Amino acid sequence: MHKRLIPKSILSPIANLLYNVFRYALLAGVSYLAIFPIIKMLTASLTEAETYYNSGANFIPPVATFQNFVHSMQYFKFFEYAKVTGLITITCTVCSVIVCSLVGYSIGRYKFKGRNLLYACVLFTIIMPIQTAQLPLTYYYRWFDLFGIGKIIGLFTGETVTINILHSLARFILPAALGVGLRAGIFIFLFQSFFANMPKDLEEAAKIDGCSPFKIYWKVMIPNITPVLVTVALLSIIYYWNDSLVVDMAKLDMGPALMPQIESLTELNIGAGYMDQMQLKVEYYAIMFTSVLPLIIVFMFGQRFFVECMDRSGSKG
Repeated sequence: MHKRLIPKSILSPIANLLYNVFRYALLAGVSYLAIFPIIKMLTASLTEAETYYNSGANFIPPVATFQNFVHSMQYFKFFEYAKVTGLITITCTVCSVIVCSLVGYSIGRYKFKGRNLLYACVLFTIIMPIQTAQLPLTYYYRWFDLFGIGKIIGLFTGETVTINILHSLARFILPAALGVGLRAGIFIFLFQSFFANMPKDLEEAAKIDGCSPFKIYWKVMIPNITPVLVTVALLSIIYYWNDSLVVDMAKLDMGPALMPQIESLTELNIGAGYMDQMQLKVEYYAIMFTSVLPLIIVFMFGQRFFVECMDRSGSKG
């Protein structure tokens, strides 16, 4: 019989050590790739324009300065744009959480005709790019007929009644309130997964106590799905805050939003001198880091619920 050259008592700790080294090295590499843009923005934001291309200045500024943040926030009117984006984000997030939870509850806990077809349509919206609906949505919101009411009035007046909501906040609130806002399909899927996996004993006990379906949803189900509520709110904030396509398409009357303005800043250095370009570059990094900072803070407070949601979304009971 062939004998082991290395005893098993020695081989096992070595294998565990190599596995741990490989695992932590892989995690460190992936983490570095994830946080590198944030580190780059922060260090470049704290660097003076004259020393931006100096050796070693990309990660460790020789002299840290916060003037880039002050100048960029004044020059690019950060608070003016952030106010509009914040209003859109908060309003649409509240609507998305309420409506998508109701849709997910009805699909996850009740059986009715067309349920599977409805759920399939919800899943289809996840893979459908928003760009495919950009043109018809623009036309629809430009001549909005109040869900057909304007056409009915037109039967008596001879002219269809329409209003233009393309450049108003209703352009964003209306889809979110109807469950078809940004990434609403993902939110409904998360809610449906949580509601479908909750024990039926809770629902049956509530019915015995005389609770109505809505009371069961509000008093029994909602308090038990805190992780998915926080996760959906977190994702909705990120999607709406970072959105530029839909917001830029609307051209709001109340003023421009944040992300379309930041994307347009890449054209500012055309025709500028060398030092002007360097100053614009470091200020561009500063305003980008400032715009991302609220999302970092929100994620830091909500990451525990996010991880718990991902862990429980595929479990039963």
